[in-house]
Amino acid sequence: MLENLKRIDEQETFAERAQRMFPAAMYGALATSAYTIALTLVNVYTFPNLPIGLDWGRFLGMWIGFSLGLAVFGVVAAWFTEEPAGIVGGGILFTIILAIVFLVFSGAQNSTVTMQSLIAAIPFVGANMLGAWALRWAAHRHISILHDTDAGLRRKQITRHVLLIALIGLIPGVMTRMDLPSEQTLGHLHELLQAAPNDSSVWPQLPLRQVPNLEEHFGVDYVFYPRQSTLSAGALEVTVRFADGFTMTCHLPVSSGLSFITECNEGEEFQQVDSQ
Repeated sequence: MLENLKRIDEQETFAERAQRMFPAAMYGALATSAYTIALTLVNVYTFPNLPIGLDWGRFLGMWIGFSLGLAVFGVVAAWFTEEPAGIVGGGILFTIILAIVFLVFSGAQNSTVTMQSLIAAIPFVGANMLGAWALRWAAHRHISILHDTDAGLRRKQITRHVLLIALIGLIPGVMTRMDLPSEQTLGHLHELLQAAPNDSSVWPQLPLRQVPNLEEHFGVDYVFYPRQSTLSAGALEVTVRFADGFTMTCHLPVSSGLSFITECNEGEEFQQVDSQ
């Protein structure tokens, strides 16, 4: 493998590769920025009946992390001289990088967790190859536009190209909008909290046993910060941040039939309690 990489490295100079690597990195960061903005704002502005807030800290962290990640992906994919090698090699190398990231964030301490981290990255091989092709195409198109001798036409083409890449990032971000069951689940929690100050009959449905201090904050304005659960599929983790500074986080199964909300704790993060 090292010999193959050495052979590939000798095919072009760094300056020649940089003509592809820089725009590939730039367009990777652009598409990811558009995706992150859409992902962050789509629920805030399309569910006006729910008090969903914009978590600036999480947004900035995702934006910086994802943008840097896709920029690196663009550099890796565009480094290869030949198109098939860039698509396949770029996809495989970035999948290996993802596996390492999964390994680090999982805090792997044994071979089982290590294997799970590797398996989790495997399904991304195909998507990463497609992404490598897209970033190489964006870079080649950028270079082609810059070679146009008509300055006016060049500006128009670059503008259209940038908008196209941004649109490619926006569409999957918009598609992350909460579905109806998620909306109903979050709406149920909202209805209970709204009713609680004047109707004690709803108190048994709220997590007062797990979060006893919640009762003291009934009637205080609050904002929801929902996100997909990392613990189980088909569930939301929702942080409820009250105007007086109190917060609680709940793990909510996505079901319109949810009657009792019990998996909650005080604080910004959900802490799973192992049942014995």
